[in-house]
Amino acid sequence: MADLLSSPSPSELDERQVATAALEAAEEQLRSLCATHAGTFVAVERRGASLSLALADLQTRIKGVEPDVSSVQHSLEDGNSLADLSEKHRVRRRTLLQHSSLLELLELPSLMDACVRSNLYEEALSIASFANTLERRHTEKNAVVLRVISQIRSRQSDLRRHLLFRLKQTVTMPQCLEVVTALRRLNSIDLEGQQEDIDRRHDAMELKLQVDFLEARDAWLDASPRTATASVAPSEQFLDTIERYRTRVFEIATQFNAIFRASPGKKGASSSASLLSMWVTRRVHSFLTMLSSSLNRMEDSASLRDALEACVFFATSMGRLGGDFTSMLSELFEPKMASLVTTHWKEGVSTLQETLKVCRDAGVATPLTSSTATSTVSTTSPEQPPRQLLTLPPLARLVNAYLTGLNELRRCLLPGIFGVLRTEMIRSLSSVKALLETNQRAVNTPGLRGEASQLRELAASLLNMFDKAVEPYLLGALEVALGDYAVAKDHLKKEEEKEEDKEEEKEETEEEEKEETEEEEKEEGKKEETAGEESAESEAADEKAAAAEISGSTGPSAFTEPLSETTEVSETMEATAAIEEIPMPPPATEKDNSRGAAEDGWDDL
Repeated sequence: MADLLSSPSPSELDERQVATAALEAAEEQLRSLCATHAGTFVAVERRGASLSLALADLQTRIKGVEPDVSSVQHSLEDGNSLADLSEKHRVRRRTLLQHSSLLELLELPSLMDACVRSNLYEEALSIASFANTLERRHTEKNAVVLRVISQIRSRQSDLRRHLLFRLKQTVTMPQCLEVVTALRRLNSIDLEGQQEDIDRRHDAMELKLQVDFLEARDAWLDASPRTATASVAPSEQFLDTIERYRTRVFEIATQFNAIFRASPGKKGASSSASLLSMWVTRRVHSFLTMLSSSLNRMEDSASLRDALEACVFFATSMGRLGGDFTSMLSELFEPKMASLVTTHWKEGVSTLQETLKVCRDAGVATPLTSSTATSTVSTTSPEQPPRQLLTLPPLARLVNAYLTGLNELRRCLLPGIFGVLRTEMIRSLSSVKALLETNQRAVNTPGLRGEASQLRELAASLLNMFDKAVEPYLLGALEVALGDYAVAKDHLKKEEEKEEDKEEEKEETEEEEKEETEEEEKEEGKKEETAGEESAESEAADEKAAAAEISGSTGPSAFTEPLSETTEVSETMEATAAIEEIPMPPPATEKDNSRGAAEDGWDDL
């Protein structure tokens, strides 16, 4: 029985084996896990060792600080009693109860800044005035209150700059008055803290306000318009600029007088008047400077006349402010007008010079002449150019250039340029004459190629026509353009008298030459007659000598025949001289056979 009980049953044996196998498996899994996480276990062990060391070090330091903590505790207990701590706590609670008021106080600078940016000038000025109240109440110089006041003062400077910037823009009279009123209130706020020389400081601030007002309005006056003017002519833009300048100057002067000189009984009225006078003088000088630069861009007299009329109207209007500058306009407009006229003259002279040079270099005379039939009689009217200039196109173009310049005077004639134009005309005509003389010398130089003979003839014709017709006509045309028609007629009459004198001298010279020629012919005839008589006498002498020889040999009867023969020879010579004066007859025809003997006689003669 005991053996039976001690021997295990098969089922129990199986459970033990299973448990053993499970235990072995668990151990095996544990070993594999330990092997897998061996690094972790090592790190944990090392971290534990380092923590142990750190805790030991901390405990050592705490033990070293314990004496210091005890000494500080003793000192605190000795210096601060419970009453002091309770008082501090009470002050902090009161501060906490005034938290909303303190926030409002600290927000005053930012609130004033918002008012300035929103153009709420009254509210901003109220805050600035409240800053003075705070400064008077807190005489113990609280640091927070002083910082708030300082920030408000800086916002006051921003408000002043903003108000002055408003004056640099287009503002109406009510708006301008509002801005100036705000600036005056700012000055009064600044004066609240002053106690000495208040009147003097107030006058100085008022004068500075006037200066700032004029400077700000000057910036608006000098500002260019924002409207697009691309399609508008430059002359129209300039007229618009003058009109805008005039209206703005009068608007600024009106605003200044209405704001600062409304009560003439005040002591500062005289200083305001002198300040306005200086400002007007400066603006007039600035306008004249702008006008001088703008006139240089003008190219026609019509625009110049319109600008002159606008400036004269502006100047006479400025007389109401004591700034009439009409007398100063002539210094700007007269040189420009003279320049417009003389520019055309210079262009004509340069064109003539270029034409002559090109034709001379190319050896071509065709561009210098024209086949247009014109009257050779010069005109006696200074209003019409000589028609014979059509045969010489270079001189015609030159005259057209001069007349184009004189036509500019029809639109804008200024008395101050009369002397300048007369002097310039004489100088210009002298240069043209010198140019033509130089051209004549150049074409007369040997070796000129091309149509040299025609170029020489045309050079002489150009110079002759210039002296005879062009120069007197242009001088007369200038006087006509200047309104002195009598002087122009005198120029032409003098030239005509010169021409008549030249023609008379020429006729007298021709008559003298003709008389000299006739006298020479008569002398030659006399010489021929004398030579004939001498030859006849020599022949008669020869005949007499021959007759004497014959008479010496044959007697007196032979002497009579030669005498008769000599008389026949002399008669024959006289007949021959008379026949030489008769024209030769026409040659004989077959029908006129009866004249054969006569023809034989003509042939013998």
